[in-house]
Amino acid sequence: MAAPLFLAALALTATPALSQAIQDSRCYLMNGGAVESFFISEDTPVGSIIGTLSVNGDPNDLNGDISLRIQEKNPPIALAPGTKNLTLLRVLDREERLGPSSVYVNVRCDRRHTADPSFVIPVSVRVWDVNDNAPAWRGAPFRARVSELAAVGARVLAAPAADPDQPGPHASVRYSVLPGPASEYVGFLSELDSTIVVKRPLDYETLRNFTVRLRAQDGGSPPRHNDTTLSVELLDADDHNPKFGAEHYVAAVPRHAQEGTILETSPGPISAADQDTGINAPVYYSVSGEGADLVTLDRDSGALAATAALLRTTTPVTVVIKATQVDNPDRYALATVSLRPEAAGGAGAGRAGGVRFSRRAFSVSVPEDAPPGTVLAALSTRAVPLQFYVSERSFLEKFAINGAGEVLLRKPLDYEVEDSYRYQVMVTDGETNDTASVEISVQNVNEWEPRFRHAQYEFEARGAGAGRALGRLLVHDGDRGDAVRLTLAGPGAEALEVSPSGDLYLREGALATLNSTTLHVVATAQDSGSPPRQTSVPVVVRVPESLLGAHVWRAHASPLFAAFACALALLALLLLALLAYLCRLKRRRQVKDTSTVKSSTPEKPAALSVASGGSLQSVSAGASSILAASSTSLELPAVRRARSLPWRTGSTQVTVVAEGSLRARGAAGGAAGGAGAGALSDHLQGGAGRSGVAWPSATIPARVKHLSWDDGAQAAENRREVTETTNSAMAEHMNLTVYF
Repeated sequence: MAAPLFLAALALTATPALSQAIQDSRCYLMNGGAVESFFISEDTPVGSIIGTLSVNGDPNDLNGDISLRIQEKNPPIALAPGTKNLTLLRVLDREERLGPSSVYVNVRCDRRHTADPSFVIPVSVRVWDVNDNAPAWRGAPFRARVSELAAVGARVLAAPAADPDQPGPHASVRYSVLPGPASEYVGFLSELDSTIVVKRPLDYETLRNFTVRLRAQDGGSPPRHNDTTLSVELLDADDHNPKFGAEHYVAAVPRHAQEGTILETSPGPISAADQDTGINAPVYYSVSGEGADLVTLDRDSGALAATAALLRTTTPVTVVIKATQVDNPDRYALATVSLRPEAAGGAGAGRAGGVRFSRRAFSVSVPEDAPPGTVLAALSTRAVPLQFYVSERSFLEKFAINGAGEVLLRKPLDYEVEDSYRYQVMVTDGETNDTASVEISVQNVNEWEPRFRHAQYEFEARGAGAGRALGRLLVHDGDRGDAVRLTLAGPGAEALEVSPSGDLYLREGALATLNSTTLHVVATAQDSGSPPRQTSVPVVVRVPESLLGAHVWRAHASPLFAAFACALALLALLLLALLAYLCRLKRRRQVKDTSTVKSSTPEKPAALSVASGGSLQSVSAGASSILAASSTSLELPAVRRARSLPWRTGSTQVTVVAEGSLRARGAAGGAAGGAGAGALSDHLQGGAGRSGVAWPSATIPARVKHLSWDDGAQAAENRREVTETTNSAMAEHMNLTVYF
């Protein structure tokens, strides 16, 4: 009894202690987890609280029941004294440039006033990325050398930039050229591609070098960017011809000049230079065209000297000089030199007589395609400076007069706009003056080819025929006065025709020869200019099948109808001939049948005898009346072959005899034969006989078979073939039925 009481007392003593141990949750996480995790931004400032531990217990230094501490040495985070707060001690960086990108520490928790072991709580601090870095250029600033002949789209260089942020929107880079001077010449291939290409044609003579600003910007919010510069140096290329100092020179030939005399030119010495200033290739001079034997031109200096042929010339002449690049013969320039012999007495003599035009009226004819700078006329032959005035200001829009009195073309002419110009020109040397009229006629040049309004024409011959237009080909020539002639070519051109005004028609009878509903032709327009110009367009003409079929029927109806009529006539003749043949054949058969009946009639009619031991009731009343109305005499034709066929009924037997007589024999034998014969003779002579039946001749069948009521064996023995008669009267009554 003492033992159970001791155990109960021990249980009551241990129960409070066990209950206290189970209810002590200090140092356990409130959420029931085993690890604490925190996420912070990488731009979190140092000293900020990054989170609070969710551990049970109070870590207060005065009256708390737990104590917390971090096991690691020199961690980037720390626990605030007497709290559960975690504080940032050092900068954290997702890119690990300024600090670590994550922190892992162990926090030790001890229960105060107990001997329990410590609890270790793992703590994880992770950093998320923010757009804290701008893109960085690699190799900036950039320099490039580009030829002026680089085509649009040609690659200049690659200017890459990279963003150190984590991959994503913060690290994506977009490129652009900032607006500014010369920014239109280059650009990025796309905003996501760092390749820089040429955007506009370059010209060394206009722009030799330029600098643009480049920008690389990320996709963050707000975005960050980085700018740099690109310096482009253009390289000169041989893309320009040399150029003379003046397009036209004037040289006065002294009256006492000798062969080889250097002639002075105005407005200055003859010289030319390469327009590609970066290359500046040297040039050499020469004389080309007509008049090349009048002067000599120094190859290097361009000095002009007179020849013996020039000294013998008394009228002004113009020669063409040429400047060619030494390194590229395809690059050259042309200019003209007017050579004018000096009048007797020199300049003083000219002034003594006063200034005068050589003619009162000047007439010049110039083609409309003459280039600007062409010398049209020389109004004065004097080398002294003169001043010229014109009556209208509009003269200066197209023409000009230099100090030497030459009329020059300033702008291109157009015959279609204006074909002639008339002006009054006054000249003065400061002391005297003179006036003359100038008429400039413009020669028409075939500059324009005929032009159709549409690039292709398509017409439909809906109910069209000869004399009715399908449509019109509209064509125009820009040259005034040129006539346009239209022609058609192609597989369907024979069926169509076109008028001078452009109207398109179907030719007479064309539909009858067509085998297609679509005609394809080419219309060509040629003008009357010199040289003639022409233009062609395709033309499609569609013909409805109904219209095409009607004309084909009309074209082929006459011969087809004639052939059909001939066939019908021939068929009718054949039918008539066949009918005549059939009629003739029928007549022959009738004549033949008649002669056959007459020839087969026997000299002595056959006798039919019936002998009976009893009475033979053969036909019904209806049949008796029919037979009574029939002929009273029966004539049988001769039988070619005869076989007797017995017919028995009871004790009576009917026999057909080959000799032409039919006898009936009774069971008693031949004694009754005479009576039977007499009875049958009565029938044939018109009497009713014993049976009361008269057998007409028309009722005798063409074929007679044996009928018997005896057994099958005896019937088979006695079956015989009866001779077929040819009596036509019997054939006509074959449908008569006789009942026995």
